[in-house]
Amino acid sequence: MLTPRKELNCVPDYVPGKSIDEIKEKYNLGRVIKLASNENPLGPSPMAMAAYKKCTQKLHLYPRGSAPELAKKLAAKWKVKEENLIIGNGSDEILDLAARAYLNKGDLALGADSTFSVYSSVTRFAGAKYKALPLKNFCYPLEVLKSAKIIFICNPNNPTGTYYSSKKIFDFLKKVPENILVVLDMAYWEFTGKGEPPLNKWIKLFPNLLCTRTFSKLYGLASLRVGYAIASGQIISALKKIKPPFNTNYPAQMAAAAALDDTAFVEETLQMNAAERDDLTFALEVLGFEVLPSGANFVCVKIGKFAKEFVEHLESKGVVVRHLKSFGMPEWVRITVGTPKENAVLLKAILAKNK
Repeated sequence: MLTPRKELNCVPDYVPGKSIDEIKEKYNLGRVIKLASNENPLGPSPMAMAAYKKCTQKLHLYPRGSAPELAKKLAAKWKVKEENLIIGNGSDEILDLAARAYLNKGDLALGADSTFSVYSSVTRFAGAKYKALPLKNFCYPLEVLKSAKIIFICNPNNPTGTYYSSKKIFDFLKKVPENILVVLDMAYWEFTGKGEPPLNKWIKLFPNLLCTRTFSKLYGLASLRVGYAIASGQIISALKKIKPPFNTNYPAQMAAAAALDDTAFVEETLQMNAAERDDLTFALEVLGFEVLPSGANFVCVKIGKFAKEFVEHLESKGVVVRHLKSFGMPEWVRITVGTPKENAVLLKAILAKNK
């Protein structure tokens, strides 16, 4: 009998947010609003769409694995050398590369118990052990992270939206021995509105730091799967040795490169998210829900023991949110911040349940 690697027995199936088509079919609905996967409600960057359409004449050609146009722009954005960058098929792939490159069988990786599940999955794929430490006041347990081969930090944290300041992260990095790889996942950082940390200086001071970013959230390119990481040349070189040669397709590379220039779209997204996040938080609190302070493009809301029924009710009304049972928070839901119209539909559906 053919059997897969035994490590797969320790890895639970990934639970994605439900799709629009899935809910339409289940409830026979004509229109569904998806607020479950932290996608950009404004859609993709217009400049990215235009660049994508221009690539159709080259679809028969293999892409350049180094994604030179995108790498050049990212290097200029962050004031680093291209050797300090790796581009992946989403930041998920880079997390997997890091685990495969640095974890040996039996090694230990640390993270939080209510955070992005890919950290534990890639650790176990590598044959290593993952220890999930409990959140403290819904924040990452920085002060109790101990010796391990890899430390995964999601900042802001998914799904709570809580985050630490750049100074807090910097102070933590100063305490970590150089033989421990710190993977700092900053997929949602732009939404904090706190300004970017000087990553070009950080990777020089901390050669054990790997910072991952994504085009899936702010730039609205989740479908294209483009992420990247910034780190010392030594770390990037190790990851590139196991990176598939054509891991990011050419249209995705060019769309992401164009998205970096679409400052108007970025600003519109950030302004709308900040305003709607505040309004949505206020409205939910008025309705009696506990809402965690968020620095991301979503809010984490405590519903109570009937959270599953709450989610199913919203789905029946054409609104999809994320039940956080798979994150170890069965009484909570995560709601992506939508447009004003989408948030109004959400609140109307909640009010209908409360009547």
